[in-house]
Amino acid sequence: MDDIVLKAELDESTSLYISPISRETYAEHIQDDNLGGAGGYFVLRSRRTGAQRLEVLAKVPTLEAASDLFDMIVSARRGVSDS
Repeated sequence: MDDIVLKAELDESTSLYISPISRETYAEHIQDDNLGGAGGYFVLRSRRTGAQRLEVLAKVPTLEAASDLFDMIVSARRGVSDS
């Protein structure tokens, strides 16, 4: 799997990432293995209010699906900010 990370700043305190994660990171941060394992790409949100932390929002199986989802989220956010 490629170590590709997609990142977008959604606002001054929120970033969106899409990235694979290591098995070790997965085991450390996913309490219940309800995402089907560490394979695939994870949609993560980071908020810089208070203690910074990553939240897993979704998981997709391929880089193509990850890229499409990333583009949809970022485009929707740009449309909102343009209004």
